[in-house]
Amino acid sequence: MRRNLLAPAVLLLLAVGGGTLAAVRATWARATVSAAGLPEVDLAVSGADVVPGATGLAVLAMAAGAGVLAAGPRLRRVIGAVVALAGAVGVVMSVGTDDAMRTARARAIDEAAVSGVAVDWSTTAAQALSVVGFVLIVITGILVAWLGPRWATMGRKYETPAAREPESSDLWKAMDDGVDPTA
Repeated sequence: MRRNLLAPAVLLLLAVGGGTLAAVRATWARATVSAAGLPEVDLAVSGADVVPGATGLAVLAMAAGAGVLAAGPRLRRVIGAVVALAGAVGVVMSVGTDDAMRTARARAIDEAAVSGVAVDWSTTAAQALSVVGFVLIVITGILVAWLGPRWATMGRKYETPAAREPESSDLWKAMDDGVDPTA
C-alpha cells in the first residue's frame, strides 16, 4: 500500500502548492476610498504584497513534486524535510501579517479622518486559505520525508551511464568489438 503513494504524493504537492500560490496571490484586504464629488477608488492588498516570500515557498512546494518523482530514497527524505520547513515558515509568515494588516487599516482610517475621506476596509478569506495551504504543505512534507524512501524509484535507464552496471549482453558486445570489458 505505502509503495503505491508516489503518484498521489506528487499530485498532492502540485495541488497544495498551486492552491497555496493562488491564495497568496489573491486579495487579502480591500479598501474603498470615497470622497464627496470624487469617484471611489479601490485599493487591494494581496498576500504577495504583504508577504513577498510566501509566493516562493508555494512554488517550492510545487517544484518538490518533480523532485520527489526523480529523487532516490535518501534525497526524498531531504526534500520532504525542506518542504515541511518551507510550509512552517509560510505559516509563520502568513499568520504574522495580522499586525501589519491592522496597522495598514488604522493608518488608512486615520488619514481619511484628517482629509474627510471615507474608507471602507474589508478582508477576504484568502489569508486564512493561505495559512491552511501552508499547513497542508507541512503535512505533505512530513509524509514525503517519512514514506518517500519506501516508494519505487525511476528505472535504471534514467541513471547516468557511469552509474549503471553493464548488462551481460553489453559485455559480450564489448568483447566482440575487441575491447576488454574488465579493464
